[in-house]
Amino acid sequence: MLKKFYFLIFCIVFSSAQVRPTAKTDGLLDILQINDGALREKALVQYIKDKFVASSIKNLDANRIAIDESLYKNDAPNKTAFEYFVKSMYQRRLSHMDDSEAALIKAIQSSDKDNDSFLSYTFLNFLGYLQTEEGKVTAAVSTYRMAKKDAIKLNNTNLQMITDINISDVYCKNAFYDQSLLYLDQAQAIGSKYWPDDQRLKNVIYYNKSENFFRMNKPDSLQVYNQRLKVSKANTYKLYTYKNRTDYYLLLLHHNYKKAINLIHQMKSDEGYIFDAGDLQNLSDAYYKNGQPDSAEFIINQLLVKPSESNHPEIKYHLYDLLGQITQQRGDYMSATLNFKLALQQSKANMDRLTQVDNISALMKLDELEGYYSQKDELYARERSWLVFAIIVALLVILIIAMFYRTIKQKRHYEKLLFTAKKEELAFINSHDVRKYLTNILGLIEVIRGSDNKRKQYLEAEDYLFKSAQDLDKAIKIISKKLDD
Repeated sequence: MLKKFYFLIFCIVFSSAQVRPTAKTDGLLDILQINDGALREKALVQYIKDKFVASSIKNLDANRIAIDESLYKNDAPNKTAFEYFVKSMYQRRLSHMDDSEAALIKAIQSSDKDNDSFLSYTFLNFLGYLQTEEGKVTAAVSTYRMAKKDAIKLNNTNLQMITDINISDVYCKNAFYDQSLLYLDQAQAIGSKYWPDDQRLKNVIYYNKSENFFRMNKPDSLQVYNQRLKVSKANTYKLYTYKNRTDYYLLLLHHNYKKAINLIHQMKSDEGYIFDAGDLQNLSDAYYKNGQPDSAEFIINQLLVKPSESNHPEIKYHLYDLLGQITQQRGDYMSATLNFKLALQQSKANMDRLTQVDNISALMKLDELEGYYSQKDELYARERSWLVFAIIVALLVILIIAMFYRTIKQKRHYEKLLFTAKKEELAFINSHDVRKYLTNILGLIEVIRGSDNKRKQYLEAEDYLFKSAQDLDKAIKIISKKLDD
């Protein structure tokens, strides 16, 4: 469970950062110097998580102090939220779950105060895993509900997909198989549309569906997803575990208990397989159904004393019920009665939780509808903005065309007026100047022609003829120039 927790947190950090360049950070100071705020936060969350997961218990205090000092010395943005996150991871390693949860809640409140939706989403997922691990189903579903709101607010389909997987996991563990499969179908639909090449999350969905079908006793459906996991070429995290676990799931559903027991034991000693309490529970069931009640009882007693399972009524109900059947077969009716009574108590506690979870599930559906319509409203708002913009542009174009047309029309009107004026001016010059000088010349020539002494008469009129010819030439040049203009 804890390893799955860290894997999906890695998915959150990695998937949110994959649209940005990956920063090479050798240490905390390198991370704090990243200029991109979103990338810095993702790297810092990953650094803190890795620091406390990989550290030995004796180094926890030194790591916590060093990180806190670096955050304040470098005046890191959201340093208060990260300080609480450091405290939460520190308390988690010490198995102080209540203190870890309280610190995470303060980290979420701080990130909300800073309006940092991504950081709030990330811390909410940490809190949801923590609550799921403690068996606080109602709280876990409520937390994931808030995380889903942040994912919708961020409009990040990958984060929405991861949240749906987380919610389905809670439902599966509490026998809400239809709801679990519904959220897995939602996650798969998002992945197919937006992240078709993300084989990591595909494999998680295939495995979680296999888990549901195993618990629902549907071997045919389980077989489908077992095959999908086997043909997956991507060597993703836990794929080897998923393949082998669903293999023995099929053996159990086909009542091949002996072979299932051998495979589970083989996986327990396999370093590549991530063995957990769920495998032990399945092993106890296989022993009981294979006619080995003593071996089953030994494992059940091991599981019942595990602190991590103390708050899981659904699991403890199954264990006490199985223990009751074993003691009843032996004829130890007093122990059987006690075990069945304990099973009944766990069943009632589980029913109370499931009723509350069902109510929260209804609220989550309302949140999803609200988020869906909010996104639609945003889309329509954008479309309206574009439509208004297009109308304004169209009006501006029409206005420009109208102004251009009016300008051309006015220009033509003034050109016509100018042409008319020039025409009248030329007509005036032609009628007053050209014809006047031409008439003078023609008149003088007529006088000379009618004279008895033409030579004498010409010499007398020569100056007048020359002057009239010059004036006529000037008038013609003026007309020619105006025509050229």
